[in-house]
Amino acid sequence: MQLFLRLILSFIVLLMITIIVTEALADRIFFSLFAGIPAGILSFIVTFIFLSKQDEE
Repeated sequence: MQLFLRLILSFIVLLMITIIVTEALADRIFFSLFAGIPAGILSFIVTFIFLSKQDEE
């Protein structure tokens, strides 16, 4: 898989996870975006590494 495609897919996952976590915590935490952004970044990294490992095999 090309680097550009892995980056695009990982970025889509980052956006989705950030929005999902932010909306899920919106009622409980006032600054829920501060929990959503790190979760999104972590999911970006995990997805990119996973896709890179799949590409090697």
